[in-house]
Amino acid sequence: MFLTTQEERRWFVQNLALGLVSHLEITHPPVPVEEILRNPPEVFVNPPAHLLGTYNAWEETLNRPIYIGGRVIIPGDLPEDEHRYAIAQGIMLAIGESDHGKNMGLPQLLSPYLWELKDYFARILLAPDPLIVSYRQSGGRFDDFANSFLIPPRIAVIRWEEPAYIEMSTDSYLTS
Repeated sequence: MFLTTQEERRWFVQNLALGLVSHLEITHPPVPVEEILRNPPEVFVNPPAHLLGTYNAWEETLNRPIYIGGRVIIPGDLPEDEHRYAIAQGIMLAIGESDHGKNMGLPQLLSPYLWELKDYFARILLAPDPLIVSYRQSGGRFDDFANSFLIPPRIAVIRWEEPAYIEMSTDSYLTS
């Protein structure tokens, strides 16, 4: 187990989510989480994508049960915004379960704080800082934030007020 502070863990998870968004060149909401599952970055696929053919090990994330209010729920049974949030959480788990994720030490880093970090990762992945900045600069308001990003209203409230841990140049990110 790694000894890290909450801020260090959040910084790492935020970079993981933002790196995924940047790698996939996502420039506007909503983030296509289902597409990320169908075509994850090759480095996180077990075995490498060129050996997979049409099979994608990440597809199980679509059916992985989640627990809400003491009930087991399959993501497909949820409203679209909650379904997308569950998938985003599952993406972090899939990254951590990949050979590359294991080689980076993700299970040891993430496991003790899994509930907190998978929620944080999902919030960042579904509403990345650069897209929020762009949304606000284009006149986007909070009352349509959840709909624009296709995130649950309860998550929109948290994410709208959440501070960014990384200062980045959104101009170069959004125009590259």
